[in-house]
Amino acid sequence: MIKKRVILPCAVIAALLIYFYGLYQSSPLAEDFPVPVSAKLSEFSNDKAFEEYSWSLASEEDGLPAAYLLAIRLWGWKKIDQMGALTTYEKNGKKLDVISQTDYLFIAKNE
Repeated sequence: MIKKRVILPCAVIAALLIYFYGLYQSSPLAEDFPVPVSAKLSEFSNDKAFEEYSWSLASEEDGLPAAYLLAIRLWGWKKIDQMGALTTYEKNGKKLDVISQTDYLFIAKNE
């Protein structure tokens, strides 16, 4: 009986994590930074300094959706600064700037 009480919640959590991680892919700019699969890459710099996405869930007024913020955190990135629509994240000494505007997502290296 105890096994069923443990197995079912673990299975549900595993299914949710698999589903949740399926909504994001690695950024071409920083392979360990999540990008929503529904975001369409519109520009990528030749020197791999930035990338721009068209994404209908991005908003300047409301910021990034809560699910995306959670994904960023689960992938190990920590918010270290925010100024308006610009948010800076850090992981293992690497910093990225993320700008969210209406239907537009911009990710750039912060060096």
